[in-house]
Amino acid sequence: MMMQQSIWMSLAVAGLMVTSVGCATKKHVKASIAPLEGRMGAVEKRAGAAESDIDALEKQLSQTSEIASGAEREAKAARAAAIAADGKAVAADQKAQGAQTLAEKGMTRIGEVETTLTSVAQSVDRVSANIDNYQMVKTESIVFGFNRADLSKEQTEKLDAFAASFKSNKKFVVEVQGFTDKMGDAKYNQDLSQKRAMAVVRYLTVTHNVPLRRIQMLGVGAENPVGDNKTKEGREQNRRVEIKVFALPEDVKTQAAIAKSL
Repeated sequence: MMMQQSIWMSLAVAGLMVTSVGCATKKHVKASIAPLEGRMGAVEKRAGAAESDIDALEKQLSQTSEIASGAEREAKAARAAAIAADGKAVAADQKAQGAQTLAEKGMTRIGEVETTLTSVAQSVDRVSANIDNYQMVKTESIVFGFNRADLSKEQTEKLDAFAASFKSNKKFVVEVQGFTDKMGDAKYNQDLSQKRAMAVVRYLTVTHNVPLRRIQMLGVGAENPVGDNKTKEGREQNRRVEIKVFALPEDVKTQAAIAKSL
């Protein structure tokens, strides 16, 4: 019994010793590990901070890349705009040069027209200065049928002989006046007299090449009758076109000399 008690007592002491040793070992381990855990925590914090810094740097690099890409796009757009602007400038310069050339041609043309107009005006002035000196050298009357404005064969033959007598002159003017009788409306008679005068002018210019610039034409209507409108014969006389040829005195003398030599 005593033996058993001794054994149990030994085991209890050994257990207490093991327990004491185990507790001491755990405390030692804990004491040794605690600083390591602190350092590991600090390392982990630094690692976390480094990762955060890396993430921030990556974001910053990404933003910088986007900014760089945007700047490159803007630079490309600016270059394209500069090229377009340069092209527009060249086109504008070409247009300006073309406009200047056209303006210079226009000014030249204006100068030519002014010179021509001056020459024409001088010619007109000379003609106007001599117009009162023109004398009538030929006259003819073409009688039309009632309400007619077309030329018959007999009338064209009469005009042929009349045109041959003066168109060889160098300086002459022709007056052509159309008339009607007093039958009908005044406005209608005015238009009819104009058509009769035009028929004679057309024949002289087209058939006999009398310059139109030498012809003065007027439709008079029923004014200035030469016959009595109350009679058939008088009304027939009034349905007429009067043609008068005027020339300068020297041409009159020349024509008279030619006529005398024939």
